[in-house]
Amino acid sequence: RRHRAPPPPPPPPSVAQTEALNEYSALVPTVMMMTCVVVSYLIQRYNVGLIQPSGAALLIGCVTGGIARVSGAHQAGGAAARVEVFKFSPQAFFYGLLPIIIYSAGLNLKRRDFFADFFTIALFAFIGTVISSFVFGLTTFLLVEVGVIAKSHLGSNPLLESLLYGTLISSTDPVATLSVFADVHAPPLLYNLVFGESVLNDAVAVVLFRTLSQFYEEEFTVHTFWKVIGQFMGVSIGSIVIGTACALACALLLKKLGLAQAPPNVAASYNGTAYTFALLLISGYFSYVLAENVGMSGIMSIFFTGIGNAHYSYHNVGAEAQIAVFKSFEAAAFLSETFVFAYLGLQVATFDHLWDAGIILTGIPLAMLSRAVNIFPLSRLANLLRETPIPPNVQMMHAACGLRGAVAYALAVNMPSTRPNEEGSRAVETGTLVICLVSTLVLGGGTLPLLKHLGLHDPNESEGMVRATGEPASGSTAHDGLGFMNPSPRARAVRARALADGHPLWHISLALRMKARLFEFWEDFETNVMKPTFGGEAMLEGTYGEWMPVAHDLEPHYPSTSPPYDSTMTEDSTIELATVRREPSAKDLERVDLRAGPKSDD
Repeated sequence: RRHRAPPPPPPPPSVAQTEALNEYSALVPTVMMMTCVVVSYLIQRYNVGLIQPSGAALLIGCVTGGIARVSGAHQAGGAAARVEVFKFSPQAFFYGLLPIIIYSAGLNLKRRDFFADFFTIALFAFIGTVISSFVFGLTTFLLVEVGVIAKSHLGSNPLLESLLYGTLISSTDPVATLSVFADVHAPPLLYNLVFGESVLNDAVAVVLFRTLSQFYEEEFTVHTFWKVIGQFMGVSIGSIVIGTACALACALLLKKLGLAQAPPNVAASYNGTAYTFALLLISGYFSYVLAENVGMSGIMSIFFTGIGNAHYSYHNVGAEAQIAVFKSFEAAAFLSETFVFAYLGLQVATFDHLWDAGIILTGIPLAMLSRAVNIFPLSRLANLLRETPIPPNVQMMHAACGLRGAVAYALAVNMPSTRPNEEGSRAVETGTLVICLVSTLVLGGGTLPLLKHLGLHDPNESEGMVRATGEPASGSTAHDGLGFMNPSPRARAVRARALADGHPLWHISLALRMKARLFEFWEDFETNVMKPTFGGEAMLEGTYGEWMPVAHDLEPHYPSTSPPYDSTMTEDSTIELATVRREPSAKDLERVDLRAGPKSDD
C-alpha cells in the first residue's frame, strides 16, 4: 500500500510579511507595557489590596496573548511565525531583563541590615535551596515510580530530571509579597529575610540547575551528589569574588577619574552624570558576562557588584549623579520586572502546552511542602546562634512567601533533553507556568490577610508594634527581635560581647564573641584600608549606625518597597540611635559644601 507523502513545508514569508510581523511584535509588547504601568500606578495610587502590580501584569499578559491568538492579526508570517513572535526567550531573559533587576537590587540594598543577618539569609538561600530542590525532586521521582506522573514526561533519566524540576521550582520571586510588606509596614526582620533570601536564591537555583544539567547523561549516585555539591560551592564562591573585584575596580576607576566634581576647563558638553551612569552600568554587566564566560554565576556576581558599587563607588560621584543614577536603575528594574510578569502571562495563551495531570495537581502541594521543610528546621538552627530568635509568626510568614516567578520558568524552558520532540520539557514547562500563576495570583493575593492573621502588620503606631513573641508591644519602643531598630556594627559588637559574657550556653557565647570580633575587625579594616583606597566616608557621630555619605543623611535612599524605620533608643543600653531622617547639622551642611567644590569669590 502506497503511503502519502508528507505535506510540503509552508513557503517562507515574503519581505512584506516579515516586516509586518516585526512591526506587530514590537507594537503589542509596547501597548501591553503601557497598560501594565498605568494599571500598576492605579493599584498603588488607590491602595488596591485585592491584587498586586505583578499579578495585574501577569493577567494583562494573559489577556494580550489571548487577543493576539484569536484576532488573526498575528498570522502575517504564517503559523510558525505566529508561535515565534511571543515565544519566551531564555537568552533575552538571562542577558537582557534579569541582570538589571539583580543589579538594582544590589545597588539599593540596605547593606547594614543584609549583612547583620547574613548568616541567617545565607542559611536559607544556600542550604535551604538545596533542601527544597531535593525534597521536591525526590518526591516527584517517587510519584513517577508509583505512576502518578507519566514517566514518559520526564525523559530517559527521570531521577535527574525530577531533581532538575525541583531545582528550578526552588527559585523564589516574592515581588508581590514584598510590595505588601512595604504597604502595611511589616516587621523589618521579615522583610530582610524574605528579600535577602530571594536575591541570593535565584543565583543559587541557577547554579545548582546548571551543575545538575552537566550530569544529565550520567547515572546519579552518591558520588555524583557530592560532586554536584562541591562544584556548586566552588561556583558560588568564585562568583562572589568576581562580583566584588569588579565593584572595587569600578570604584577605583571612578575615584581616579574624579567624577565627584567637574574638572576645570571642562568642555561645555561635559555631562558627569552620563559618564557615571555608563561606567556603573558597564561594570555591572561586565561582571555578569565575565562570570558567565568563565563558568561562574552571572546573577550572583552582578548582585555583589551592585552591593560593592553602592558601598564604595557611590562616594566617588557627584551629588547629582548619586540621585539620578540610582533612581534610573530603580526605574529600569521596575520596567524589567513588569515586563517579565507580563511576558509570563503571554505564554499562557501562546505556548503549545503539554498537560500532565500529575505534574499540575502535585506541583503546588510539593512546592509548599519543600518550602516548609526548608524554613522551619533552618529557622530553629539559626535561632541557636542568633542574638534574637526568629519568632514563630515570622517563620510562618516566611514559609508562605515562596512565590515562584520568571527564573523558574526560564530554567524550565532550558531543561536538557535527549528527546527530539522535547515532550518532557513541555510538560515540565507547563507545570512550572501553572505554579507561577497560582503562587503569584492566589498566594500573593493572600499575603495581606495572612499578615493580619499572624499579627505582623501596621507597626508604625506604638500600639500596633509587635514583639518578637508576636504579641503587641506596650510603650513606645519596639522589640528589636523583629528588626524595628538595628544598632550600628559597633553597637552590635558591644551587645554581642555582653550577651556572650552572661549567656549560659557556651556554644552561643562563643558564636556571639566571634561575631563581635568580626564586626570590630571589619570596621577597623574598612576605616583604615578599604575606604581610603576605594572611596567612602567615615560615619557621622551619633548616626543610625551606617557608614553612609552625607547625602544619605539628608535624603535616605531605600528601595521603593522597603519599610520605613522609626527613631528609637535601646531599653537595655545607653547607646542612642538617631534616625537617618534627622535634620542636618551645621557640620553636615559644611561637609556638603566641601563636596560641592570650592566656592567662587563672588
